[in-house]
Amino acid sequence: MRNLIRALRGKPVELSPKQQEKLAKAQARADAQIAAGEAAGRKAREDYAVFAAAQGLPVEQQAAPPTSLRDVVERAKDSFGELFDDRRDVLDPGPGADFNRPPEEVARPEERAAVALAERDRREAARAPYRGQRELPVAFTRIPATGRTQREAVIAALGTADPAGVFGVYRVPDRLDHRRSSEADAYLEWEIVHAPGALAAAAGPVATSVVSRAAHLVQRAPGDPSVLDEDVLGAALGDLGPERCFGLTRLLTLRGVTFDDHRSWAAHVEGALLLARSGLGDAFARGAPHATLAPSPFHLEILDWEAIAAWVAPWRWGPPRTPSPLPHLPSSPQELLVAYLDVVGVDSADCYGVQITRGSEGDIADLSIASFRKTFDRPKLPSADGEPRQRLHAAEQVILAYRDRPDYVDGRARWAAYQREVLRARLDHLTGVRPPIVVDDHPRQSFAEEVFDFLNPLDAFSTFPQLRHRNARPSLGPYCGELPER
Repeated sequence: MRNLIRALRGKPVELSPKQQEKLAKAQARADAQIAAGEAAGRKAREDYAVFAAAQGLPVEQQAAPPTSLRDVVERAKDSFGELFDDRRDVLDPGPGADFNRPPEEVARPEERAAVALAERDRREAARAPYRGQRELPVAFTRIPATGRTQREAVIAALGTADPAGVFGVYRVPDRLDHRRSSEADAYLEWEIVHAPGALAAAAGPVATSVVSRAAHLVQRAPGDPSVLDEDVLGAALGDLGPERCFGLTRLLTLRGVTFDDHRSWAAHVEGALLLARSGLGDAFARGAPHATLAPSPFHLEILDWEAIAAWVAPWRWGPPRTPSPLPHLPSSPQELLVAYLDVVGVDSADCYGVQITRGSEGDIADLSIASFRKTFDRPKLPSADGEPRQRLHAAEQVILAYRDRPDYVDGRARWAAYQREVLRARLDHLTGVRPPIVVDDHPRQSFAEEVFDFLNPLDAFSTFPQLRHRNARPSLGPYCGELPER
């Protein structure tokens, strides 16, 4: 018991001479058993090789053991790299592309800029045959703010904007203040996507309407389709047209969690926000929970940016790789957004909102072995207020909500061909998908059992005992409330 307590406290275990002798004998027996097993394995392989040769069967050659530290490291990288998703179910990288061993990057800034520009020019030339009939220029404007001031800063920036000329507005999914966990006083940015000149129109009102994911707005049961933030806002819009909307967007926060001297970052979607000339009113909330949702007045397109980022921009803390491992793919979510608008031909007056955001919550994880750098330096990148800052990139999806028209149906056919023939990807594989609601309603362990599992040295995967909300009913997902009692 004494040694168990010492082990749980992370201290070395003290053994008596007799215990040490027993341990040495046990180790010797284990070594002998391992050696015997390896010898038996070698003999079995040799016997099979003789049999296969006699039968004319192919014999798989065993990999030679590593002969240097470099070989050991390379094999470890191969094994570790298999833990990451190379997204080949979404995109085809082509022959010779190595997910965890991309081309060596260019170091000098002027050379990087030249290489990146040349790659982008080639991508635009490849996109030209798929463009719509009208050229629709797109501009991006960043708004500096903090967690406390972001609402006022965005309203002020939109105060003289023409909503018919605004594609959308959203919180930039980056974390720029790494000294504090909360975002209340942290620097952050919003981005307005608009037609040139649209922000300098006549002054007008800007109303904000918020729906919370914690609110029970939709009636659902296990196995029913889940609900997206845009589904709820779409059902609540009523007769509010896109020409009066600045944007609908997910309310994203990126908060830190500190363990000892390490801080990790997690994404949270609190709900959805509508910015428009007028608010939603309270009719939708009064009628909740709704057994069915009214159809949205827009087509909702969801593009998988992170599938691209895993290859071309896997480093959360820096710019995209240059040269790109897959230069035919966009190097940023903004470029992907512009490409879609360009090919489909979506007009800003038909847009309820576009956004670069996240579809999942929780830890913001690395994307590939290429995420790891030889040095721990994190570059300071430009910010909207002019002060360079370290920037944690967390973008996952590009989402567009726009009023549909026959022209856009044709445009989406061009986009499908462009994906297939140029991008070699199915970036729209999430469009129209509403995964079924799955709920775990098994009785939970007692608090004493959870404490015992947490302290059990033989269970390396036990979690910290839950202290709060132990008796809460399982959630049915955003906007869907809790699972009723049986």
